Amino acid sequence: MLWARSFLRGNGRAASALLFAAGLAFAPGPTFADEAGMTLSGAWVRSVLPSRPAAGYFTLKNDTGMDRKIVSASSSACGMLMLHLSKGDHMAMVDSVDVPAHGSVSFAPGGYHLMCMKPGEQVKPGATVQMTLTFDDGGTLTAGFPVRNAKGE
Repeated sequence: MLWARSFLRGNGRAASALLFAAGLAFAPGPTFADEAGMTLSGAWVRSVLPSRPAAGYFTLKNDTGMDRKIVSASSSACGMLMLHLSKGDHMAMVDSVDVPAHGSVSFAPGGYHLMCMKPGEQVKPGATVQMTLTFDDGGTLTAGFPVRNAKGE
């Protein structure tokens, strides 16, 4: 530990970069916060068959004091990306999804999800696709969504 203290004292920028990289290496998984006060985590896409729609899942946390609404989603990996809600055996497109102040919303199997219609060839297990959420105030949040198979692996 003594060598670390010595390194930190004598190598300011290099030490900061090393500590930052070490922190990233041990991070619990990707989280993204490019929209002030909004943090997206647990992002992934389920791809069943290349010719079938794929579904996107994540949790979005709102650390602000204002209610927010997701009003659309987009991705160049999808012919069309829509906000959907499953209820029992039925699935329907929704116009928006509320994200309460100091709360969160989960997009998960059997509930809200992003429906990727006409997925491109890059939507295959092992790949990562970029998806962007747009909010009612015009703000956006873009994240990489790892693609998994039908079992979520």
